[in-house]
Amino acid sequence: MKNRKRYRKTIALTAAALSMMAAVTAGNAMAYFTTYVEAGGGQTISLGADTSIEENVESMVKHVTIFNTSENNDCVVRVKVLSGSKVQCSPEGPDWIDGGDGFWYYNKVLTPKGTDGGRTSVLNIAINADELSKEDGSFNVVVVQECAPPVYDADGNLAIFTADGKANPECWEKVYTNWQEYKDITGKEAGN
Repeated sequence: MKNRKRYRKTIALTAAALSMMAAVTAGNAMAYFTTYVEAGGGQTISLGADTSIEENVESMVKHVTIFNTSENNDCVVRVKVLSGSKVQCSPEGPDWIDGGDGFWYYNKVLTPKGTDGGRTSVLNIAINADELSKEDGSFNVVVVQECAPPVYDADGNLAIFTADGKANPECWEKVYTNWQEYKDITGKEAGN
């Protein structure tokens, strides 16, 4: 009987000690739980660039300028000129490089809108429609432009150009294809 009393006393004292320890540490635990904060709202992140094209025609020459209309992101651009088989087009302009793949590459990075580098130099496309007869009627010269984020090599040079300054269409295709896949996954253009 004496052992039972002693056993009950030990259990009661142990329970009291544990309760006191819990009460002492509960303040720290409560401080942890009351400092938890949840934030609301959001911020749009722009992951790509947007461009626009300006075209003017004077005396059978189409003048093309590309603008980076993105708020934050740099981009590189290329254009392709499409016309009928009886219309010959000869693009040329400072800072434009013939890629040999039907595209003309602008050899500088376009900076975001509102900055000095946010537009290309003019690409002049001379149009020769001498082979058209009066029966052929009118014709169109369509300029298609593409933009992609700039990619740099280990030396800090634009990867879409080779070391000797020629266009590197394979690199462009890789960069542009990856960016297009992002657009396809999200259902919208990067940055929109």
